[in-house]
Amino acid sequence: MFISIVNVQKFNQDLKKVYQQKYGVAVFDIEMKNVKGGIEISGEVLIKSQKDDILNVFKKEKVKIKKVNLKVLSDASERNEIGWAIVKVKLVDLRSKFVSNKILNSRILKRIRCSQAFQSEVLRVLFKKDDQLLIQQNDLSLGWVNRSELILKKKNLNEKWMQQFYTPWYGTKNKILIAGADKNKIIKEAEKYLGAPYLLGGKTKKGIDCSGLTQMIYKNVFNIILPKHSWDQKEMGKKVNLKNIKTGDLMFLIKKSNKHKHIGIVEKNKTVNLIHASLEKKRVVRQKLDEVFEKYDFVEARKIAK
Repeated sequence: MFISIVNVQKFNQDLKKVYQQKYGVAVFDIEMKNVKGGIEISGEVLIKSQKDDILNVFKKEKVKIKKVNLKVLSDASERNEIGWAIVKVKLVDLRSKFVSNKILNSRILKRIRCSQAFQSEVLRVLFKKDDQLLIQQNDLSLGWVNRSELILKKKNLNEKWMQQFYTPWYGTKNKILIAGADKNKIIKEAEKYLGAPYLLGGKTKKGIDCSGLTQMIYKNVFNIILPKHSWDQKEMGKKVNLKNIKTGDLMFLIKKSNKHKHIGIVEKNKTVNLIHASLEKKRVVRQKLDEVFEKYDFVEARKIAK
Protein backbone atom coordinates (compact mmCIF):
# COMPACT_ATOMS: atom_id res chain seq x y z
CA MET A 1 0.00 0.00 0.00
CA PHE A 2 1.43 3.36 -1.06
CA ILE A 3 1.06 6.44 1.12
CA SER A 4 0.15 9.87 -0.27
CA ILE A 5 2.89 12.44 0.34
CA VAL A 6 1.11 15.49 -1.08
CA ASN A 7 0.67 17.17 2.31
CA VAL A 8 4.29 16.56 3.24
CA GLN A 9 5.54 17.88 -0.09
CA LYS A 10 3.50 21.06 0.35
CA PHE A 11 4.90 21.53 3.84
CA ASN A 12 8.39 20.99 2.44
CA GLN A 13 7.88 23.88 0.07
CA ASP A 14 6.59 26.08 2.89
CA LEU A 15 9.64 25.21 5.00
CA LYS A 16 11.95 25.92 2.10
CA LYS A 17 10.48 29.42 1.75
CA VAL A 18 11.14 30.04 5.46
CA TYR A 19 14.75 28.92 5.14
CA GLN A 20 15.13 30.87 1.90
CA GLN A 21 14.17 34.01 3.79
CA LYS A 22 16.48 33.21 6.71
CA TYR A 23 19.60 32.14 4.82
CA GLY A 24 19.09 33.81 1.45
CA VAL A 25 19.61 30.47 -0.26
CA ALA A 26 17.72 27.44 0.97
CA VAL A 27 20.02 24.47 1.40
CA PHE A 28 17.00 22.28 1.86
CA ASP A 29 16.76 19.78 -0.97
CA ILE A 30 14.50 16.88 -0.02
CA GLU A 31 13.54 13.92 -2.16
CA MET A 32 10.76 11.55 -1.14
CA LYS A 33 9.89 8.20 -2.65
CA ASN A 34 6.99 5.88 -1.95
CA VAL A 35 8.13 2.37 -1.11
CA LYS A 36 6.30 -0.61 0.22
CA GLY A 37 4.98 0.24 3.67
CA GLY A 38 6.18 3.83 3.86
CA ILE A 39 8.47 6.51 2.46
CA GLU A 40 12.17 6.89 1.84
CA ILE A 41 13.64 10.37 2.43
CA SER A 42 16.94 11.57 1.03
CA GLY A 43 18.69 14.84 0.28
CA GLU A 44 20.59 17.53 2.16
CA VAL A 45 19.80 20.26 4.68
CA LEU A 46 21.97 22.93 6.27
CA ILE A 47 21.34 22.46 9.99
CA LYS A 48 19.98 19.73 12.25
CA SER A 49 16.80 21.64 13.12
CA GLN A 50 15.82 21.51 9.45
CA LYS A 51 16.11 17.73 9.51
CA ASP A 52 14.08 17.63 12.72
CA ASP A 53 11.41 19.85 11.14
CA ILE A 54 10.80 17.56 8.19
CA LEU A 55 10.80 14.41 10.34
CA ASN A 56 8.27 16.03 12.66
CA VAL A 57 6.01 16.68 9.67
CA PHE A 58 6.01 13.01 8.81
CA LYS A 59 5.24 12.17 12.42
CA LYS A 60 2.37 14.66 12.50
CA GLU A 61 0.94 13.30 9.25
CA LYS A 62 1.36 9.76 10.60
CA VAL A 63 3.48 8.78 7.61
CA LYS A 64 5.71 5.76 8.18
CA ILE A 65 9.35 6.37 7.33
CA LYS A 66 11.21 3.35 6.05
CA LYS A 67 14.59 4.97 5.44
CA VAL A 68 16.23 8.36 6.06
CA ASN A 69 19.34 9.53 4.26
CA LEU A 70 19.43 13.27 4.97
CA LYS A 71 22.84 14.91 5.02
CA VAL A 72 23.28 17.75 7.53
CA LEU A 73 25.93 19.96 5.93
CA SER A 74 26.80 21.88 9.10
CA ASP A 75 27.41 18.71 11.13
CA ALA A 76 31.20 18.49 11.04
CA SER A 77 31.15 14.87 12.15
CA GLU A 78 29.23 13.86 9.02
CA ARG A 79 31.99 15.23 6.76
CA ASN A 80 29.62 16.51 4.06
CA GLU A 81 31.73 19.51 3.03
CA ILE A 82 32.25 20.04 -0.70
CA GLY A 83 35.74 21.48 -0.20
CA TRP A 84 38.14 23.54 1.89
CA ALA A 85 39.43 27.09 1.79
CA ILE A 86 41.99 29.38 3.40
CA VAL A 87 41.39 33.08 3.98
CA LYS A 88 43.85 35.04 1.84
CA VAL A 89 43.01 38.58 2.96
CA LYS A 90 43.53 40.18 6.36
CA LEU A 91 39.90 39.99 7.47
CA VAL A 92 36.71 38.54 5.98
CA ASP A 93 33.16 39.41 6.99
CA LEU A 94 30.82 36.43 7.25
CA ARG A 95 27.24 37.22 6.24
CA SER A 96 24.23 35.48 7.75
CA LYS A 97 22.40 35.26 4.42
CA PHE A 98 23.15 35.31 0.73
CA VAL A 99 22.87 38.77 -0.83
CA SER A 100 24.10 39.26 -4.37
CA ASN A 101 27.26 41.33 -4.60
CA LYS A 102 25.46 43.42 -7.20
CA ILE A 103 23.27 44.94 -4.48
CA LEU A 104 25.35 44.35 -1.33
CA ASN A 105 26.38 47.62 0.33
CA SER A 106 27.55 48.81 3.74
CA ARG A 107 24.00 49.37 4.97
CA ILE A 108 22.95 45.81 4.17
CA LEU A 109 26.24 44.38 5.47
CA LYS A 110 25.69 46.13 8.79
CA ARG A 111 22.52 44.09 9.27
CA ILE A 112 23.75 40.69 8.07
CA ARG A 113 27.37 40.51 9.30
CA CYS A 114 27.43 37.55 11.69
CA SER A 115 31.13 36.89 12.27
CA GLN A 116 34.62 37.46 10.87
CA ALA A 117 37.49 35.21 9.75
CA PHE A 118 41.17 36.06 9.85
CA GLN A 119 43.97 35.63 7.30
CA SER A 120 45.22 32.01 6.98
CA GLU A 121 42.17 30.65 8.80
CA VAL A 122 40.96 27.28 7.45
CA LEU A 123 37.28 27.05 6.50
CA ARG A 124 34.90 24.26 5.52
CA VAL A 125 33.08 24.94 2.25
CA LEU A 126 29.47 23.72 2.37
CA PHE A 127 27.70 25.30 -0.61
CA LYS A 128 28.28 27.49 -3.66
CA LYS A 129 26.15 30.16 -5.28
CA ASP A 130 27.36 32.61 -7.91
CA ASP A 131 30.60 34.18 -6.64
CA GLN A 132 29.94 33.38 -2.97
CA LEU A 133 30.57 30.36 -0.75
CA LEU A 134 28.74 29.22 2.35
CA ILE A 135 31.49 28.32 4.83
CA GLN A 136 31.88 27.08 8.39
CA GLN A 137 34.51 28.17 10.88
CA ASN A 138 35.91 25.83 13.49
CA ASP A 139 33.70 27.46 16.14
CA LEU A 140 30.87 26.12 13.91
CA SER A 141 29.75 29.59 12.77
CA LEU A 142 28.16 29.62 9.32
CA GLY A 143 28.32 32.48 6.83
CA TRP A 144 28.58 33.61 3.24
CA VAL A 145 31.87 35.00 1.92
CA ASN A 146 33.16 36.08 -1.47
CA ARG A 147 35.05 33.48 -3.46
CA SER A 148 37.73 36.09 -4.24
CA GLU A 149 38.65 36.40 -0.54
CA LEU A 150 39.61 32.73 -0.26
CA ILE A 151 42.09 30.24 -1.65
CA LEU A 152 40.28 27.00 -2.47
CA LYS A 153 42.06 23.78 -1.57
CA LYS A 154 41.45 20.28 -2.94
CA LYS A 155 43.41 18.72 -0.09
CA ASN A 156 41.45 17.52 2.93
CA LEU A 157 42.08 20.08 5.69
CA ASN A 158 39.73 18.68 8.31
CA GLU A 159 42.46 17.97 10.85
CA LYS A 160 43.96 21.43 10.44
CA TRP A 161 40.50 22.98 10.61
CA MET A 162 39.83 21.34 13.97
CA GLN A 163 43.29 21.99 15.42
CA GLN A 164 43.70 25.68 14.62
CA PHE A 165 42.93 26.22 18.30
CA TYR A 166 41.65 23.98 21.06
CA THR A 167 37.89 24.10 20.57
CA PRO A 168 35.61 23.17 23.49
CA TRP A 169 32.78 22.27 21.11
CA TYR A 170 34.38 18.87 20.71
CA GLY A 171 33.82 16.49 23.58
CA THR A 172 34.00 18.93 26.49
CA LYS A 173 30.55 20.49 26.50
CA ASN A 174 29.21 21.45 29.92
CA LYS A 175 32.57 20.92 31.61
CA ILE A 176 34.95 23.38 33.23
CA LEU A 177 37.47 24.00 30.51
CA ILE A 178 40.46 25.62 32.19
CA ALA A 179 41.98 24.69 35.53
CA GLY A 180 44.43 26.92 37.41
CA ALA A 181 43.60 29.94 35.24
CA ASP A 182 44.97 33.38 36.06
CA LYS A 183 41.80 35.47 36.13
CA ASN A 184 43.79 38.72 36.06
CA LYS A 185 44.94 37.83 32.55
CA ILE A 186 41.30 37.75 31.45
CA ILE A 187 40.69 41.28 32.71
CA LYS A 188 43.96 42.63 31.33
CA GLU A 189 42.99 41.27 27.92
CA ALA A 190 39.46 42.66 28.23
CA GLU A 191 40.87 46.10 29.05
CA LYS A 192 42.66 46.15 25.69
CA TYR A 193 39.24 46.33 24.03
CA LEU A 194 37.79 49.12 26.19
CA GLY A 195 36.53 51.87 23.90
CA ALA A 196 36.51 49.63 20.80
CA PRO A 197 33.46 50.50 18.66
CA TYR A 198 30.48 48.17 18.64
CA LEU A 199 30.16 46.24 15.39
CA LEU A 200 27.63 43.47 14.86
CA GLY A 201 29.55 40.27 14.11
CA GLY A 202 32.88 42.01 14.73
CA LYS A 203 35.90 40.31 16.33
CA THR A 204 38.63 43.00 16.34
CA LYS A 205 39.53 46.20 18.21
CA LYS A 206 38.32 48.12 15.17
CA GLY A 207 34.83 46.74 15.77
CA ILE A 208 33.40 44.00 17.96
CA ASP A 209 30.12 42.73 19.36
CA CYS A 210 29.34 41.25 22.77
CA SER A 211 29.93 37.58 21.97
CA GLY A 212 32.87 38.41 19.74
CA LEU A 213 34.49 40.14 22.72
CA THR A 214 34.13 37.17 25.05
CA GLN A 215 35.24 34.77 22.33
CA MET A 216 38.37 36.77 21.46
CA ILE A 217 39.37 37.27 25.11
CA TYR A 218 39.33 33.55 25.82
CA LYS A 219 41.07 32.85 22.52
CA ASN A 220 43.87 35.34 23.19
CA VAL A 221 44.42 34.38 26.84
CA PHE A 222 43.92 30.62 26.78
CA ASN A 223 44.13 29.71 23.08
CA ILE A 224 40.67 28.16 23.05
CA ILE A 225 37.71 28.96 20.84
CA LEU A 226 34.30 29.42 22.42
CA PRO A 227 31.29 29.40 20.10
CA LYS A 228 30.75 32.75 18.38
CA HIS A 229 27.18 33.43 19.45
CA SER A 230 26.12 34.29 22.98
CA TRP A 231 23.51 31.61 23.64
CA ASP A 232 25.86 28.96 22.24
CA GLN A 233 28.48 30.13 24.73
CA LYS A 234 25.81 29.62 27.40
CA GLU A 235 26.18 25.88 26.81
CA MET A 236 29.83 25.93 27.86
CA GLY A 237 31.44 25.65 31.28
CA LYS A 238 29.55 25.30 34.55
CA LYS A 239 26.55 27.29 35.74
CA VAL A 240 27.10 29.41 38.87
CA ASN A 241 24.71 31.34 41.11
CA LEU A 242 24.71 35.12 40.86
CA LYS A 243 25.91 35.45 44.46
CA ASN A 244 28.88 33.18 43.68
CA ILE A 245 30.14 34.86 40.49
CA LYS A 246 33.84 35.58 40.22
CA THR A 247 36.22 37.42 37.92
CA GLY A 248 36.31 35.88 34.46
CA ASP A 249 32.85 34.33 34.56
CA LEU A 250 30.53 34.90 31.62
CA MET A 251 27.23 36.63 32.35
CA PHE A 252 24.18 36.20 30.12
CA LEU A 253 21.48 38.84 30.03
CA ILE A 254 18.29 39.85 28.23
CA LYS A 255 17.67 43.52 27.44
CA LYS A 256 14.45 44.67 29.07
CA SER A 257 13.35 46.94 26.23
CA ASN A 258 13.65 44.56 23.28
CA LYS A 259 14.55 41.10 24.67
CA HIS A 260 17.90 41.05 22.83
CA LYS A 261 20.40 38.51 24.14
CA HIS A 262 23.61 39.85 25.62
CA ILE A 263 26.84 38.64 27.24
CA GLY A 264 29.76 40.13 29.16
CA ILE A 265 32.70 39.22 31.41
CA VAL A 266 32.52 39.63 35.19
CA GLU A 267 35.15 41.62 37.07
CA LYS A 268 34.85 41.25 40.84
CA ASN A 269 36.98 43.39 43.14
CA LYS A 270 35.65 45.90 45.66
CA THR A 271 32.73 46.34 43.29
CA VAL A 272 31.29 43.95 40.69
CA ASN A 273 31.62 45.19 37.13
CA LEU A 274 30.73 43.85 33.72
CA ILE A 275 33.04 44.40 30.76
CA HIS A 276 30.92 44.15 27.63
CA ALA A 277 30.41 45.45 24.11
CA SER A 278 27.38 47.68 24.51
CA LEU A 279 25.22 48.45 21.49
CA GLU A 280 23.52 51.20 23.49
CA LYS A 281 26.85 52.92 24.27
CA LYS A 282 28.28 51.91 20.87
CA ARG A 283 31.56 50.67 22.38
CA VAL A 284 33.17 48.25 24.81
CA VAL A 285 32.65 49.52 28.37
CA ARG A 286 33.27 48.64 32.00
CA GLN A 287 30.06 49.13 34.00
CA LYS A 288 29.01 48.51 37.56
CA LEU A 289 26.70 45.51 37.64
CA ASP A 290 23.93 47.52 39.34
CA GLU A 291 23.91 49.90 36.37
CA VAL A 292 23.80 47.01 33.92
CA PHE A 293 20.78 45.53 35.71
CA GLU A 294 18.86 48.77 35.14
CA LYS A 295 18.74 47.91 31.43
CA TYR A 296 19.12 44.12 31.46
CA ASP A 297 17.58 41.13 33.19
CA PHE A 298 19.99 38.52 34.52
CA VAL A 299 19.64 35.07 32.89
CA GLU A 300 22.60 33.09 34.23
CA ALA A 301 26.36 33.04 34.72
CA ARG A 302 28.83 30.40 33.55
CA LYS A 303 32.29 29.55 34.86
CA ILE A 304 34.72 28.77 32.04
CA ALA A 305 37.91 28.96 34.10
CA LYS A 306 38.60 28.00 37.70
